[in-house]
Amino acid sequence: MEPIKINLATFEYQDKRLAYPVMLMTALIILLISILSIRTGINTQGEINEYEKTIESQEQNAIKRQQIKKETTRRLKDTEIESLKKDIGFINSLIKMDAYPYDRMLDTLELCLPRGIVLSDLKMSKDLNMVTLQGKADSMEKITDFINSLNDSKIFKNNNLLNLSVSREDKGQDDSSSIDNGITFEMECSIDKNQIWERKS
Repeated sequence: MEPIKINLATFEYQDKRLAYPVMLMTALIILLISILSIRTGINTQGEINEYEKTIESQEQNAIKRQQIKKETTRRLKDTEIESLKKDIGFINSLIKMDAYPYDRMLDTLELCLPRGIVLSDLKMSKDLNMVTLQGKADSMEKITDFINSLNDSKIFKNNNLLNLSVSREDKGQDDSSSIDNGITFEMECSIDKNQIWERKS
């Protein structure tokens, strides 16, 4: 067996005095980068935790506001609810009164009114579905004609005579000579809502 011959001149040798500082510097750089990465990760995690706390706090505040709103709504007393209903009803009645077609009602009333009858008072109910009329007539026949005309109209229905009285200031005069010596009456008339609000084409 022949011995192995090695030519030492073919190998290159590195200077270990230069390699150690390079390795040390590389290790320090890697360590520094690792430390910076860990620190950045910690800071980022801290910001994420702060955002999560802020979001959770806002959600809790929103839930509390909803609960307060519900409690406030539930705390309304029956008297307060009734008061609100009355206020709303009053406002609605004002709107309805402002838009109510009085001209159509008065025109129909004028057409139904015969000669010999003078109206002295007209009162509307709060719901505007009833009207009370007061006046004087020179005879009972004229009152009957008046009621029949109202019954035949489209707007006035269920016309009832409430009070009737005969007034004679001068007994020497006939009942038909002066309307002041005639019959005082009071009557109540229902108003057909569909007809009074019907628009003319």
